[in-house]
Amino acid sequence: MELAWITVEKIIEMFIIIAVGAVIFKLGIIDRDANKKMSGLLLKVVAPAMILMSYQMEFRMELLQGLMMTGLLSLVTSLIAIVLSSVLIRRGHPNEEVERMAVVYSNCGFIGIPLIQGLLGTEGVFFMTAYLTVFNMLIWSHGLMLMCGVSSIGTVLKNLVQPATVAIILGLLFFVLHIEIPEVAANPLSFIGNMNTPLAMLVAGGNLADSNLVAALKRPRTYRISFLKLIAIPLAALAALVLAGAGQSVSLTVLVAVSCPTGAMGTMFAMQYGKDSNYAAELFAVTTILSMITMPVVILVGGGFL
Repeated sequence: MELAWITVEKIIEMFIIIAVGAVIFKLGIIDRDANKKMSGLLLKVVAPAMILMSYQMEFRMELLQGLMMTGLLSLVTSLIAIVLSSVLIRRGHPNEEVERMAVVYSNCGFIGIPLIQGLLGTEGVFFMTAYLTVFNMLIWSHGLMLMCGVSSIGTVLKNLVQPATVAIILGLLFFVLHIEIPEVAANPLSFIGNMNTPLAMLVAGGNLADSNLVAALKRPRTYRISFLKLIAIPLAALAALVLAGAGQSVSLTVLVAVSCPTGAMGTMFAMQYGKDSNYAAELFAVTTILSMITMPVVILVGGGFL
């Protein structure tokens, strides 16, 4: 029950920041243009700093092995989500790209990290960075293909050269090679990375204020997409994790990440690449509301099998 309470608490915290973003948008302190620029700052500066600093910890071989296993299972469960989204969300449907992004990519950073810290401590947080690594690699390849319609492998590889993916590579190298960033540089990078959650939530709040949440709650399709994201995919992932037979720490870390609601990154990408960011923000908000019920249930059920 403690984990269930942590889940609800973190979601409430998120909505407080989202509400602030919505208020400042309504008051005219920020507008659509400012919101789009803030999303660019988040994707290209703040998130890469957070990723890089997440790998700044003492090297141990068992940690590396657990990290690799978490990364493998993260890839498997993400591919399950991608396949299910492709099969169950019909091609040619309006906003199919936004819906698939919403189903595949979760809010594993803000909700996932605090949750796994409450359950497994610092070891769980470290393993969560492996999921975040796979998440970022996929969102900057598969995610870009969804949003931009990219079909050329060469173009995909070119698009992978992004600040976030560079940060992943550098972070892994620093961890394996025992390279510690000097404090005079580490502290500023940590300060910048710590802006990730509040900035993402403020941008999402601005988008939410510019959308129609009441209409979204009345739309039956919203609940279909929410069911796929919050119930179907986590249960499919749980089945794969049980079959894999990995350690409980690794398996629970992946399950927590998969069970998180739709990520704010879907809204950021929709803004950056000309898709319906209002709809993306609506799915983000509705799945986050519903996750207050689904996440504690899925994680508690999973804990009994893993």
